[in-house]
Amino acid sequence: MPDSIMPQIKTIVFLMMENRSLDNLLGWLYENSNPDRVFPPDSRKDYDGLQTGSYSNPRQNNPGQLVPVTKVSDIRWREIRSKQWGVPYYDPWEALRAYPNDPRQPYSWSGVMNQFYGDAKIIDGMPVTKDGHPAMQGFLQDYYWPKMKAWKGEDILWTYGPEQLNTINSLARNFAVSDRWFCSVPTETNPNRAFSICGTSLGQEDNGPYRISPPYQQYDTLTLFNQLSHQGKSWKLYYTDEWSDGLSYTEYTFPRIPRGRHDTLNAFYNDASAGTLPAFSYIEPHWTGLTTTGTDYHPPSFVCPSEDFLLQVFTALRNSPQWREMLFVVTFDEHGGTYDHVPPPGTAMNPDGKVSENGFKFDQYGARVPTLLISPYIQKGTVFRAPSGSAQPFDHTSFIRTFLLWAGVKTEDMSLGQRVPNAPTFEAVLSNTRVNDTSDGGTACAPSDGNQAVALHSAGTNQELQALIGDLPAAPTKAILATCKTKEEIVAAVADYHKRTEI
Repeated sequence: MPDSIMPQIKTIVFLMMENRSLDNLLGWLYENSNPDRVFPPDSRKDYDGLQTGSYSNPRQNNPGQLVPVTKVSDIRWREIRSKQWGVPYYDPWEALRAYPNDPRQPYSWSGVMNQFYGDAKIIDGMPVTKDGHPAMQGFLQDYYWPKMKAWKGEDILWTYGPEQLNTINSLARNFAVSDRWFCSVPTETNPNRAFSICGTSLGQEDNGPYRISPPYQQYDTLTLFNQLSHQGKSWKLYYTDEWSDGLSYTEYTFPRIPRGRHDTLNAFYNDASAGTLPAFSYIEPHWTGLTTTGTDYHPPSFVCPSEDFLLQVFTALRNSPQWREMLFVVTFDEHGGTYDHVPPPGTAMNPDGKVSENGFKFDQYGARVPTLLISPYIQKGTVFRAPSGSAQPFDHTSFIRTFLLWAGVKTEDMSLGQRVPNAPTFEAVLSNTRVNDTSDGGTACAPSDGNQAVALHSAGTNQELQALIGDLPAAPTKAILATCKTKEEIVAAVADYHKRTEI
């Protein structure tokens, strides 16, 4: 077996959250100071957050009217917290190109590429991405539509301060955060999670069509978990929600993952307390749906349940007997349409030569997302970027390469696409000896039942919808509520689902 990197780490815990940019959650992290340490040492000494300049977006079809990017005020935050509002108020467009039924401009190019390359006007086709210099001026135009009454769409440019989201900001200040970690694809959940697990999305540029019953989108290809199993590393997937067929989202979406190595989040907390976590733990949050707020930060959910969940996971790990040899990684799959000011590079490597249905060549990275490394081997106050001389920035394939090198897999044996072998790794951010004994994971955000409504639906209130849906798994619930507009349609779709899934 070849020598492994990070020999001081015996346990890795990986948690991927949902749909927030770095600026949205951590833009003001170092508003009044600089990091204690930067990696690599010859990189810029400040943190590239919102304190570095004055940022804005033009209004839709009005290039002369600029709306500033702002921090949520204390008064507004008290109202958001007391009423458990989601900010942004609506779920922004997440796909590379918005769905053809965009009510504002059918068959338009609204979506992530428009957020990056648009301005006061929407783009009219796939932009040239090779130069990788989008102006990041289309977020407001892409989000706003005339029926939007709340805040005139300006909430897409609102960002949270450390005093509001104390948990994720405290963890970022007490351990390490990257200000140059880009999601792998400028689009939504499935392709980005595929890049983090498989190193490719097999040419898929979005989540695919909604379906009331299977098949939902899957990626029939080898995964990180197959490589860990082949190397003899123990691992387990911990989850809350059934996605389909009695499986979690990750198990269902990536069918080559070996079965039988999953458990509940309650089991995760028990394993952490007992010191029996496997070498690699993969945690799924509770997904935000159309009738419930999850613990994944996904817009338009109220953020406090997610903050509290992150604090709960960190506390369980910090109190675990395994903590002294542990690395806890927190990241996000994609930016979810929320504002970020840093243009993502257009230098990404296509993993397998595939081109998407809209002509995307997988050469453009997505927006920056929060990525934290939490460990007693991380110096407090660290900000990190790709190592000096790296031809590529950090993206989600860096997780695969770093984790597999840690497991003893040679780069040439990783067999997970062409981007993985060229991805920079982050082991050098860790010290060889323990340098951090902090137990400060921040404070709880606000009491909540984690079950409040997060989206409006013409068929009724959150309670009414939940009664109609019953205990359906997450995937058909999302599909039914996305395609059915009346109570009668929902009832018929639920009945049809049960009929088709009867044994």
